[in-house]
Amino acid sequence: MNKTTRLNAPLALTLLLTLAMGCSTTQPERSQRAVSDLQQLTKLLTESDTQIAALNKELRAVSKAKPDDLRDAYADFDKELQRTQQLAGEVNDLSDDLKNNAEKYFETWEKQASKLNNSDLKDMSLERQKTLRQEFDRVMAAMDRLAAAYKSYSTDVKDLQMFLGNDMTRAGSEMAKPQITKVLAGGDPLQAALRGAQAEVQSMATILKPK
Repeated sequence: MNKTTRLNAPLALTLLLTLAMGCSTTQPERSQRAVSDLQQLTKLLTESDTQIAALNKELRAVSKAKPDDLRDAYADFDKELQRTQQLAGEVNDLSDDLKNNAEKYFETWEKQASKLNNSDLKDMSLERQKTLRQEFDRVMAAMDRLAAAYKSYSTDVKDLQMFLGNDMTRAGSEMAKPQITKVLAGGDPLQAALRGAQAEVQSMATILKPK
């Protein structure tokens, strides 16, 4: 089934509350904030994908740099790594916010549904909550896979950064080449995880966006 049709329109409307930022906001405000946050996360994931490619480009330049150009090549690599780490932090923070707000709403939803007197409405409410939680869990599972892929990649690339920073010589660069190859290879599963997460988040943002 196409991801954009997993939820019917009435059910999709309930997701607008899932990411609510507080009880004092109105439903339209919650809806707008939910869509905005998902779109921002999609944007960050897209930027991160591009950034990994830029970082790997500079890393290749380090491995090919002549002795006189090595320090400049390392400086460019270091700059791109800092930008990569910044984006990763922003992605992680926004993902955590979305998850925490969703969990709080699901708990409140379940409590409120249990108070419904109409048994049909109660059953529908609980069933929709279950379906919606599964949909949201798919997004969070994709984000978890991304976090795991980034952790592995980040560990290797930071070790490489430290090694090269301490031995900025042709000999040091030559010794680092096997590690550089490992880091470059590790960028492939990371970018695959980024694109998978982006697809899931974008799908949910599309479901929520007013037609």
